Order: sequence, then structure tokens, then C-alpha cells
Amino acid sequence: MFDAIGQFPSRQSVFAGFVLIVFGVSAVEIMTEFAIGETLASMGDDLFRFILSAIILAVFVYDHRVQQRALRDLSGQLSKARGQLARLDTNSQEIANQYRAVMQKQFDAWKLTASEQDVVIGMLKGLSFREIAELRETREKTVRQQASAVYRKAGVGSRNELAAWFFEDMLEPPPVGENREE
Repeated sequence: MFDAIGQFPSRQSVFAGFVLIVFGVSAVEIMTEFAIGETLASMGDDLFRFILSAIILAVFVYDHRVQQRALRDLSGQLSKARGQLARLDTNSQEIANQYRAVMQKQFDAWKLTASEQDVVIGMLKGLSFREIAELRETREKTVRQQASAVYRKAGVGSRNELAAWFFEDMLEPPPVGENREE
């Protein structure tokens, strides 16, 4: 009734089990009828079920092998990506910490409250006011009011201008003469 991890089996597994039963019953019927001397012509319906269920089982086995091969490939790719991320992680963490410090200096210069800072971070991550409110366990109206206060303190008119304020310098082309990877 349950699969190896305690969940209900998938429809595909139930179907495969049914086909396996039909295959086994057909094989037993063919052997029994053959033992009592029946001809192949009289066993046509049993032979048809046996052959059809054998074909379906072969397709299931083939599909399972293809899925297992794809799973191994994906697992290898995931391991490789994790290795690459581990190498980048130290450098990325350092850069992220530096950027957070720059952001915090600007938050302090604008005299943002902790709640307003949370709202800014949520907006920069692309969250809607409703999503920010859910995360902060407050009302959407409160988040909208805090966002308006942030816009006023920062001297910007919208979420887009606020995001541009934080990211514009990062997107500038490097000064002429700096080496760029192409």
C-alpha cells in the first residue's frame, strides 16, 4: 500500500504492479493450458495478454533505467555545482558583507528605523508589499506607509528609484583602462 518512503505509491507504480500481475497470471495460464495439451491457437487471448504485458513491462524497465541514468547525471551536476559554490562562497560572503555594510551606512544616513530597513531589503529582493507584510507579520498598509517614509527620507519617488539608488553604481561600466573579461 505504501512505497519505500512511506508515501502512497504513484499511479505509475500501481499501473506497473497491475501489468506485472497480468503478466504473471497470463504466464501461469499459458503453462497450465499447455500442460493439459491445448493448442497455441486456443490460447490466443492468454498469449496476447502475456505479450502485451511483457512489452509494457519492458517499456517500464527501459524508462526506469533512463530515469536512473538521468538522476545520476543530475546528481553529478549537483555535486559539481556544490563544489563550485563552495569555492565561490568564501569570496561571495566577503563581498556580500561589504555590500551590507555600505547599505547600512546609507540606512543610517537616511535615519531609517529597523522596520523601514526590513521593508527596503524586502523591496530590493523584489517582494510585494503583501509578501513583506506576511514575512514581517504586519498589515500591508503598514508596509506601504513605511515604504512611503523610506521614499521621503531617501529623496526618491518610487521603489524603482530606490533600487536604482542601490544598484546604479554597481552597473556602471568600469573606467577606461581597467581590464575586463570578455
